[in-house]
Amino acid sequence: MIISPPFLRDKEATQSDADWIEAMMPVNARRGYPLNASESWHGGIHISHTDSGTTPEKVRAIAEGTVVSFRKPSPPEKRDQFPLKYAPVRGTDDGYVLLKHETEIGSGDDGKVVFYSLYMHLKFLEAEIKADAKIYRKDPIGSCGMTDGENEFHFQVFCDDDNISKLVGRKTKELDISKDGRTDVVYGDIHFYLPAGTTFYDKAPTNNSTSLTGLSELYTSSAPLYVSMTLAHGNCTMVTRQKNTQTDGKYDLLGEPLVNADGEDYEYNLYKIAMRNYKESPSAGFELLRFGRVINTEHETLVPADAPLWMTVRYPGGTGVVNLAAPDVKKFSDADFPHWTGWLLVDDDNDTHSQCNSAVIRKLQEEGRYESQSNRLICCLPFEWEKSTIDARYKWLMTGLPWEQCTPEKTAIWQVPGSQQSNERTLMSEEDYGKFKQHAEALCFDSGALGCGRLWHFNPVDFIAHMRLCSWLSLNDIIKLVRKYQKSPVSVYDRRHPLTIDELTKRLTGEGMNSAGDVKRPAAINEALPKILNKYGINTPIRISHFFGQMAAETGRFDSLVELGSANYFSVHYDPGTDQGHKLGNTLTGDGARFKGRGSIHLTGRANYGHYSEYRQGSGSNYFTTEPHNDLIVEDAFFAFDAGGYYWSSKQKYISRNGRLVASGKLGINFWADQGATHNDAEEVTRRINPGRMAFEDVRWPAFKHAWYVLNDSTEQEADYFAIKE
Repeated sequence: MIISPPFLRDKEATQSDADWIEAMMPVNARRGYPLNASESWHGGIHISHTDSGTTPEKVRAIAEGTVVSFRKPSPPEKRDQFPLKYAPVRGTDDGYVLLKHETEIGSGDDGKVVFYSLYMHLKFLEAEIKADAKIYRKDPIGSCGMTDGENEFHFQVFCDDDNISKLVGRKTKELDISKDGRTDVVYGDIHFYLPAGTTFYDKAPTNNSTSLTGLSELYTSSAPLYVSMTLAHGNCTMVTRQKNTQTDGKYDLLGEPLVNADGEDYEYNLYKIAMRNYKESPSAGFELLRFGRVINTEHETLVPADAPLWMTVRYPGGTGVVNLAAPDVKKFSDADFPHWTGWLLVDDDNDTHSQCNSAVIRKLQEEGRYESQSNRLICCLPFEWEKSTIDARYKWLMTGLPWEQCTPEKTAIWQVPGSQQSNERTLMSEEDYGKFKQHAEALCFDSGALGCGRLWHFNPVDFIAHMRLCSWLSLNDIIKLVRKYQKSPVSVYDRRHPLTIDELTKRLTGEGMNSAGDVKRPAAINEALPKILNKYGINTPIRISHFFGQMAAETGRFDSLVELGSANYFSVHYDPGTDQGHKLGNTLTGDGARFKGRGSIHLTGRANYGHYSEYRQGSGSNYFTTEPHNDLIVEDAFFAFDAGGYYWSSKQKYISRNGRLVASGKLGINFWADQGATHNDAEEVTRRINPGRMAFEDVRWPAFKHAWYVLNDSTEQEADYFAIKE
C-alpha cells in the first residue's frame, strides 16, 4: 500500500514520520474522532487550515483511487445563506469527493482490500474530478472550505463489513492470543505474547541451541508479557508491556526500550546472524530473525524445526534472555492491530440515534483513558452523510434520548458517565429541528449501499501513519514504480523503449513468454517480488527505490532475469583462465555460461551460486551449482527474487583503513540505501551491485529517481520525470 496525508509539505530533518503526519492533519478538538464535543458519533475529523498563502493549499488524494461520487461546491453567496448557513456566522461549504481505494496489503485474496476516503466541505474541486475518474496519490482534488465559519474540512476513512477483517485481521474487540497472527499479511513491528510461566535466563546457549545446560534462571513470569520488536535504520528495539492489574485493558511499559541489546547494527546484520545461528537452514533462519517465525512456508523449512530465537527482553525488574520461537509464545505483527498497543474494535452500540451509547467508550471515559485511547478505536458506525437516516439519527434533538429525563419545559437532564454530575440541555422545537434537518439534507448525498451497510471507521491520522508501515506492492504499484521510458541510446540492459503498461504487465505476470522455450523470466513476478521485499526489510520508500533503480538495469525493466550473451561470450570472459572467471570461482570449462548472471539482481559465478546454495539449504550444500537447479534462479519467481534479496543483504560494508578498503562486517545494502536519495547515495548503492557503475547514468540513476518520486511525499517532479499516468 502506498498512502500519504491529504496535505503534503516538506518534512523537517528531525521530524519522525508519525509527527509529520500529525502536523499535516491538525484536528479541531471539538470535531474529532470518534465523538464530537456533544458526544455524537463522528466518523472522521475536521482538519483545520489557515489558508494564509496567496494560492490555496491543495487537498490531495491519500492513495490511488476512483471517484465514487462528488458534488461541486456552491458559490460563496449560497454558502452564506440558509440552509448551508446554519450557525450565526459564515456558512458551510458543501463540495465533496468520495474515493474508493482498491489495493493490496499482503498475499492472496485476504491481502486484497477496499477502503474509502471522504473529503467534505471543499470550496473548490479540480477539473479532473469526474464520475469514475482515476485519481492518483498526491493528485490535488480541491481546496479546504469552511464549516460553520471555521476554516476546515471534514475527512474520514472507512471500509465496509466485508473488508474490516482483511484490513485488521479480525472483527472482535481484541486479538485472539491463543494462536499466532496471520502470515499472509505481515508488516511493521513484530509482537510476541509471552504467557505466564515464561522463563528468562542470564544468557543464550552456546551455538544457538535449545539446551539450557549452564544457564541460570533469572525470572519466571507470573503474568503474561507483551513484547514488541522494531527493526529500522539498522537497529533492533525491544519493548515490553504488562497488563495493568488495577485498570482492565490498560497495558504499561516496563522500563526503557532496549536498543541493539543483542548486537550493534542488528537489523543490518540479519544475514550474518542467520548464517551463524542457523547453519542448516540460514534462509529460514533469516525469516525467524525478521518475523519471529517462518512465514513463507511454501519455500522455507526451518532445520531443526524447533530452532530457537534467543533475544534479550525486559521483564518486571530486570532483563533476561528468552526463546521467542518457543511454541507457547504467540507471534503477531502490526498487521494484526494488537490490542495491547491500543487498537480496539468497537461494535457495541446498537441504538439508531447518533449519540454514543457504547459501553467500551463509556468505560474509557470513566477511567480517564478516552483521550489517549480514542485515536486507535476502530468503530462500527452508520454513514453520517445518508439523507434517508437523518430522522433516525437526530430526532432525539427534539424528543430526547432514552437515558434523559425530559421535563414539560422541554429540558432534558442526564448524568455525566462516571460521575454524580448532571447536565441539561434544551430540546429543539419542531420548527428548529426542521431547520436543522434542512441544513443536514443540504450536506448529505446519495451514498448508495454505503448508506445502509455496516461501516467501520478509523481515525484518519492513525490509519495513515499505521498503513504507511505496510510496504506491500500490488501489481499496479509495481507498474507505477517502473520508468516507462529511458534515455536514448541505451545499453543492452534496457533495449526496448518506450515500454507500454500492457507489455510491462505481461512481463510481471508471465504472459507472452518466449515461444522458443528460452526462458528469460519466470511467471508471477508480481506475486514473488513483494514477498521478497518484505522478507529482506526492503520496506521503506528509500530502500525500495534504490532496489528498483538497480533492478531496472539488472533485468532490463523485467525484460530478462538472465544475463544476455552467447555461449562463446561467456566462455571468453568468464571461464577458468580469465581474470573475471577466477574472481567468480569458476573452475570448469563452461562455468561462464553455466553460472552466468541470473535473478532480480544478478547472481554470477560458481562461487556465488555456491554461497547461495549454502544460504538456502545449509552448510556444504551445492544445490544451485548443479544443473538444472542453477536455472531455478530464473525459472522460479521466488528464487529469482530471493537470490536478489540474498545478494542485497549479504554484501559487505567497506571502510577505508590505511589507504585501502577493508570489509567491516556484513551490513548489507540496506545500510547504503538508508543514507539518502542524492546522486552520490545512488552511486554508492550501485558500487555494491556493480563496481564499474555500468548503466548508472542512463538507467540506474533515472530509474531510482522515478521510483523515489512515486514513493516519497514530494509533489515536485524531477525535470526528466516521465508521467506515470500512461
